[in-house]
Amino acid sequence: MGLFLAGALGWGCQAAGDKASAKATLDCQATYVACGCGCCGGVEPEVKCLSCAKGDDLQALIQKDQEAKKDPQCAVMGCSTGTKYVYCDANPQ
Repeated sequence: MGLFLAGALGWGCQAAGDKASAKATLDCQATYVACGCGCCGGVEPEVKCLSCAKGDDLQALIQKDQEAKKDPQCAVMGCSTGTKYVYCDANPQ
């Protein structure tokens, strides 16, 4: 599943395309930047590791982030630094 860079309001968040099936094979090369209501521009997101070996589900995090964007409180909340989720055991740095 490809990711694309969302340019909405200059937040620079990544978002998933079509929703993946819950039974889909993990794409352990995938990354995702979760921003909730929106990411602040020019700020590097905090990196959090996921484990491909343990079956951590990036798609569940993506769905949670997409739901957070729909919160009516987003209209009055500021931007966040965001969180970049990476499968660290599959993407050694």
